[in-house]
Amino acid sequence: MSAQTGGGDDPEIIFVGEGGNGGSSPIIRTPALVPIQAAYYSSLSTIYVDFLYDLGSVSVEIENETTGEYSQTIINATQGLHPFFISGTEGHWTITFTLSNGVVYFGEFDIYS
Repeated sequence: MSAQTGGGDDPEIIFVGEGGNGGSSPIIRTPALVPIQAAYYSSLSTIYVDFLYDLGSVSVEIENETTGEYSQTIINATQGLHPFFISGTEGHWTITFTLSNGVVYFGEFDIYS
């Protein structure tokens, strides 16, 4: 699923689900089964990720598939909010979380001016 930004301050929810191999749609599960929630704030050019409990070492990949902009980092995913700053460039964005046990969570959203 995708969310579109309209330049306002309201967050755009990024639906995160299991999957995400090669841009495939995420499998949406009930919130209790997906330990990650995310929202994009256009006024801050920031994705806020809420880990519902400690997940340990997590690889986070963020990509603008339209422009090819890409970043990857490994974080200690402790419970709570974690900000990820992006350029805010227009395009189709994906965010992929790979847990140390190999489970992959994937979300996507679009930025329009």
